[in-house]
Amino acid sequence: MTSVKSVSFLFGTILFATVIQLLPLSGYYFLWRPNFLFLVTIGWIIFRPNYWGIGFAAVLGLFADMVFRSPVGLYVLVFGVIASLPLILSRWLVYFTIVHRCIFVFILVIIFELLENAIFGLWGTPTDYRSIPIRALLSGLIWPIFDKFFTKVVILRP
Repeated sequence: MTSVKSVSFLFGTILFATVIQLLPLSGYYFLWRPNFLFLVTIGWIIFRPNYWGIGFAAVLGLFADMVFRSPVGLYVLVFGVIASLPLILSRWLVYFTIVHRCIFVFILVIIFELLENAIFGLWGTPTDYRSIPIRALLSGLIWPIFDKFFTKVVILRP
């Protein structure tokens, strides 16, 4: 079982990611914002794969559906599908260097955004693929902050 401290860190990181995600940005910068809830989900799955898996990602996807006011099930599907990759590779990812994990997050965010835009395209919603590389690059660049947090808090305090 997880400890009370671990669960409080879990809810704290989810709350922090939600607040950062909902901060207002103006103009074109809105398209550059990384999906912080997704990054927190990936962090918990990489560093605690025995406790948090695809079901956890699906629950956070449902939470993201409510926060982003998207159709119910969009982020459940996307979070669940994309979270399977770090779950499968979690035993290796802990031993990767920070640069390799940043590249892995970069690739995951590209797949995440492509899948999200493909689903929006199936519904007939106009999608813009031009912001995908910038979002992926920014997610990869801010990943070391998340990585340091999860390394210090999650691994050192079980």
